[in-house]
Amino acid sequence: MPFHWKCFYGGRILAGTCHGAKMNKTIIVRRNYLHYVKKYQRYEKRHSNIPAHVPPCSGVKEGDHATIGRCRPLSETKRFNVLKVTPAGSSGTGKKAFAGI
Repeated sequence: MPFHWKCFYGGRILAGTCHGAKMNKTIIVRRNYLHYVKKYQRYEKRHSNIPAHVPPCSGVKEGDHATIGRCRPLSETKRFNVLKVTPAGSSGTGKKAFAGI
């Protein structure tokens, strides 16, 4: 995928996993993070879903790792543009996905 700077104006650059690619030119990027709960002195898992604009030439599928950058408002919810896509399974970390028992 070529790098698209047409709509990227700088600001935050985030990374996450493509959670949904059912909309036209839009994907949902899921970002997982840990939130510290002071009362129990433990961390809890949380996530946020961010809609992002996708150029038609990218071919993003669910499960792919996407890097997104902040841009001007493109619609009511879209404020990010996809900058880079890494296909699922090619991260090179050596970890296997959970296959079930």
